[in-house]
Amino acid sequence: MYSHPPALAFVVALALTTLSFVSAATLSPEALASQYGLATSTSMPFPTATQSNSDAQNLLVSQWSLGKGRIQDGAGNLAFVDDPFPSKPAPGATRNVTGPVMSVTYPAGSSSHDTGGTQLYTLWNTTDGSTFQTMMVTYEVAFDSNFDWVKGGKMAGLRGGINSTGCSGGHEADGKDCFSIRLMWRKNGLGESTFSISQSCS
Repeated sequence: MYSHPPALAFVVALALTTLSFVSAATLSPEALASQYGLATSTSMPFPTATQSNSDAQNLLVSQWSLGKGRIQDGAGNLAFVDDPFPSKPAPGATRNVTGPVMSVTYPAGSSSHDTGGTQLYTLWNTTDGSTFQTMMVTYEVAFDSNFDWVKGGKMAGLRGGINSTGCSGGHEADGKDCFSIRLMWRKNGLGESTFSISQSCS
């Protein structure tokens, strides 16, 4: 799987009583952020040349502000490779991002983050200690043409709250401790989203 910004965009408006999702198939991430008045922007650093697994791990640990300072699972499945679609911008993109992309490998027979794929947490903090009320995550994903979709898998999303290990693996949010919003693929490449949020936010 290859992943890099921009193109697939979701806005998550986090307020005490409101949670809204907007698909941005035709808007650039910048235009969507502007529409919602998002003034702060952060881009994850990518290398200017391809990187082997060990170099990719070093870049992620040193520059991506990882939770606990490490890649939680599947560190050996990562590399930065040449963009397999250098002349094809994503649908809705106003520009094509060129350069290396992150490759995440799912070996044959893998069934979870312990055996394939990867898992890491990037910490998003404000410089003044305030909390975020709205966040937007954008990225672009491509799968190999012969990718075996099996039952499904999770992709990057947003997670937050005071409970850093809650809202995953079937642990539901209580409206005070955490939230989690992820994109997933299912059999035959069908997409869906999964949410762990309080009923009072729906």
